[in-house]
Amino acid sequence: MDASSHTHLETDLWRWLLFHSGLRRRRARHVILQHGQSQALSLFFQQGPMFFVRQLGLTEEEEAALQERLADWAMWQSRMDGEREQGLVTVRINEPGYPPTLLRHLAQEQRPLLVFWRGEGMLLEMPLVLVSAASTPSEEAVVWAQETLLALAEEGMVPLLVARPGYEARLARVLLEGEVPFVLVIPQGLMAYEPPSGLARAMDASRTLLVSPFQPDWKPEAADRNPMLPHAVSFAQALASAQLALTPGIEAVSPCFAWPELVSGDCEPYQDPEILFLRLAEAAVPAPTVQITPQPEPVVELPPLRPEEILATLAQGGRVPEALARRLKEVQGD
Repeated sequence: MDASSHTHLETDLWRWLLFHSGLRRRRARHVILQHGQSQALSLFFQQGPMFFVRQLGLTEEEEAALQERLADWAMWQSRMDGEREQGLVTVRINEPGYPPTLLRHLAQEQRPLLVFWRGEGMLLEMPLVLVSAASTPSEEAVVWAQETLLALAEEGMVPLLVARPGYEARLARVLLEGEVPFVLVIPQGLMAYEPPSGLARAMDASRTLLVSPFQPDWKPEAADRNPMLPHAVSFAQALASAQLALTPGIEAVSPCFAWPELVSGDCEPYQDPEILFLRLAEAAVPAPTVQITPQPEPVVELPPLRPEEILATLAQGGRVPEALARRLKEVQGD
């Protein structure tokens, strides 16, 4: 086993158990959560495949099946090494790089144990704003979304989209043409996805990140019938720091922010990109939903947030992402 394989052994074992071991996905998840929180799986494996299998608490039938599958372990590990060389990054749920929004917004049983990405991973350290719509948005709403995303990006936020035809493809083209960094959720495996030339160039220039919770080599049988698309949308919603929800058929576009726990519909009116950025930079604040409504309800105006106070709060919670800290200091100095 070379140094690279040894470094990624725990991650590779998680991926192998989930996707290639022959165990049912729920069973593999249980095994990983029971033994993988302290990198015990790689410690077991280094004692030999037989020792590894016997430590997993499996039935005799499961043990026999796993032993048979392990005959192909060297092939799978070589393949995973090759995918890393092609830029695939795999992050476990118990690693620091795992997106914290997934921990905040998903119940424990819904959180993907592995998240995959290709491109500029530092974009995940900034507040992500997802554009979403329950149905086809009006032309006015799409134009407003384009303008607003560009303004939010200038302030330090990162647009988040799901890769699918329609208004999201339009927004992605606008961002690519403007050379604006953004994150794109891919509703299939990243190694089975061939990015268009413009998107590939943006990835090479460190302006774009592709992210997915799906098995890297999985793709739908038909491009226009993807059974995992709803799961990709749910994943994107959980990954986001805020949602920019586009409602069709509105004559006057008037955005506001509604906290998820509020069911009354009261909103915090949208003031400017800087205020939104400072709101989202607060680690303890739940992810808001940005709504477009004709007549937002009046609310008590909150005092402006101070960047130095946000930095102090973030520091109390542990590591402050470098990109986020840098942008907060820039706001503080303005």
